[in-house]
Amino acid sequence: MNSKSFRLFLLLIFLISSAFFSCKNNRREIQIDNSDTISLSPAITWAVVVEPYAAFRKEATWDSPVHDHCRFGDVLMIEGNAIMPSTIDENAKEIWYRFDKGWLSETSVSVYQNKLKAQNAAKSMTK
Repeated sequence: MNSKSFRLFLLLIFLISSAFFSCKNNRREIQIDNSDTISLSPAITWAVVVEPYAAFRKEATWDSPVHDHCRFGDVLMIEGNAIMPSTIDENAKEIWYRFDKGWLSETSVSVYQNKLKAQNAAKSMTK
C-alpha cells in the first residue's frame, strides 16, 4: 500500500468512526406547560404598554373619561378593537383596543400574536 492509499484509508476509517460514535439516541421527552392554555392561542392577541403611563378610557375616544391606568411594560389581553375617526386628522382613522379595564389607543401599545411573545417583548423593554 502506498502512502496516498494509506492516507485515504485512514481518512475513511476516521470518517466512519466519527459518524458511528457521534450518532446517539437522544430521545428525551419534550415537556410542555399546559397550565396556561391561552398563552399560545392563535385566537387571542396580547399587547404590551409602551408609554410610561397610559390611561384606560371608558369609551374608544380621547374625549371619554379616564377609567383606570396601566404602566410601561404591562402585558394585557386584548378583548376587542374599534376603528375610530382620528381627532387630529379627519381623513385618518385610529385603532383602539379594548381590555378588561377599558380602552387604549394604538399609540399606547404594541400588539403581539401570543402571550409568550408579549412577555418576552416586555422583558426586553424593561431591561
